[in-house]
Amino acid sequence: MTKLKEVKASIRPIKSKLKISILDDQEISQINQNTRTVLEEVGVTFPSEKALKLFADVGANVDFDTQVVKIAPDLLDKYIATSPRTYNMAGRRPDLDVHVGKGEGTYFYCSGESPRVVDFETGERRLSVKADIERHARIADYLPIVSLLWPSMSASDKGVTSPLHGLEACFTNSEKHIESESVMDEVSARYAVEMATAIAGDADKLRERPVLSQLLCCIAPLAQDRGGIEAAMIFAEHGVPVGFMSMPTLGLTAPPYPAGALTIAMAETLSGIMLTQIINPGVGNYISINPGIIDPRTGVYFMGSSIAQMTNVSGVQLAHSNGVPSLACHSFGGSQYELGNWQAGYENIYSHLLAVMAGADMSFGPSGMYEAVSLLDHPRILFDREIVRVIDEITDGVEVNSDTLAFDMIKDLGQKGGYISLKETAKVYRTIMPRESILFEDGKPEGRKWRDPVDVARETVSWILENHAPEPLPEDVTKEISNIVAAAEKDENLQKEINGHK
Repeated sequence: MTKLKEVKASIRPIKSKLKISILDDQEISQINQNTRTVLEEVGVTFPSEKALKLFADVGANVDFDTQVVKIAPDLLDKYIATSPRTYNMAGRRPDLDVHVGKGEGTYFYCSGESPRVVDFETGERRLSVKADIERHARIADYLPIVSLLWPSMSASDKGVTSPLHGLEACFTNSEKHIESESVMDEVSARYAVEMATAIAGDADKLRERPVLSQLLCCIAPLAQDRGGIEAAMIFAEHGVPVGFMSMPTLGLTAPPYPAGALTIAMAETLSGIMLTQIINPGVGNYISINPGIIDPRTGVYFMGSSIAQMTNVSGVQLAHSNGVPSLACHSFGGSQYELGNWQAGYENIYSHLLAVMAGADMSFGPSGMYEAVSLLDHPRILFDREIVRVIDEITDGVEVNSDTLAFDMIKDLGQKGGYISLKETAKVYRTIMPRESILFEDGKPEGRKWRDPVDVARETVSWILENHAPEPLPEDVTKEISNIVAAAEKDENLQKEINGHK
């Protein structure tokens, strides 16, 4: 195992020289046209009076009784055009900013939120708590391949304010950009914005450098969640980027054809983006399509099927064709049910390799999860990280130029020579040897038993937790965030709002 050392938090996207396209230009055009026809003739349900009124005010066809919004293509395109193709998701330092859509490569991040965790001390499976989120945020802060993060687990010990406690745990244990996908009501969203404002400095600075973003999951087919969409409206109002994820299940909540499922997904996500642009033209958005299939005999859900992965990467192309950044969202946490299972590597390497090669702006990355994203095991994040490291090397491709063609070297050495003796070989080997791993050891250690990589991973996680401490927030900011969360716990309106959604 590579000797670890304490470093400041850093981020590093992966830029691929290799490119892949699933859809051709004509197919993209057909799906985009079909999406607009569906929005105009079928519509999307928005179960929020506030959202319905905003749509009606700009000329959409709104049925307030059924809560269905139908949108003409030209009206949709008018508002999608204001959604920026490039923007920043800010970290606490400028060098930790995620430059969305600026061609710097694919940014990976920890997703969530798993309800269960493998206890790092006992190995027992249990419900996750806030302290688990704090530990995981510190691990993610240490790893450069993680560019932004969610609360990767639920703070089950904090009740209905669990999402806000999760944000506090991340804000105070990582300097990187923080995103939430569990703040799903208007009242909680206001508290989340307060927390982000405290970190940014003031409301104007938050708009300039949003340290928080939201991911909202739509409800397939063709519907939005009331609490989620009203939270998104609050975030958009304050300049906080909002991404929209569609999760069509082929043959269940979407047509059994990938093209039809993509139509459903694009209708859901584009309609949500339009709403945020009505509220605040220019606020950041992105599109994420997370398809799946089921076994119709058992109902078992497959996240890692090849059809789902192909559909996911097609969503990257469709988002970009509409001028919107993309998140390739098949997470490191697929259908496998144990650490080290061959299925873990099989699902994770090709899904994320495709995402990078398709030019996704972001992708779910090392998370430490499995069992269909329902269980988190801290050491697993290092196995995920190794997969991303290999993807980084593969997508560099082959460099071809006058030096690498090496004609002079071949001519000078001639037949039956050995290139290992050349000084140039020694120089180049420093760049082509596999990059150092923080997990696996080189060969069997002399005089002692070979260690299982899981044991090495546990040792690595222990070192990180003992030695890595992100730069703390100013004491007054930490106290203000704590006070905001405490106020939320006492807020009767928040309790009523959340209970009203159940």
